[in-house]
Amino acid sequence: MTVVSIEQLSKDIQASAQRIEEAGLIPQSRDQPLNANDLLFYLTGTSMPMADFLRQHGLFLNDQGLNFDITQFGLIGRMANDVIAQRQAADMQGVWKQFDLSTDEDMDSNGSYILIALEALEILYGARLV
Repeated sequence: MTVVSIEQLSKDIQASAQRIEEAGLIPQSRDQPLNANDLLFYLTGTSMPMADFLRQHGLFLNDQGLNFDITQFGLIGRMANDVIAQRQAADMQGVWKQFDLSTDEDMDSNGSYILIALEALEILYGARLV
């Protein structure tokens, strides 16, 4: 398990801003550079059951910072891809029922955004932690 303080996460994001933006992470405010809050936005807009799933697999925020287990990213990513695929197939059972999802916004928050956040974390810390 890795813990990165919010301050360090912001520094790391700013140092790799171009690659992070190419991965799809965009600043929530166009007049501010990318920072930790932008990444956290992508991770915190999830349903409560999804937040529980992420926590169980080592991806959560606490008073120490962002906690993650990079070895769990494959599993989390597969689940996020399932959210997207099942919505596109109009299959509102499976993960949609499991994670209490119902709208297209849920597909973004619980699928696409999670994939973008995982890719950003891989860019920042993947090579360091392998």
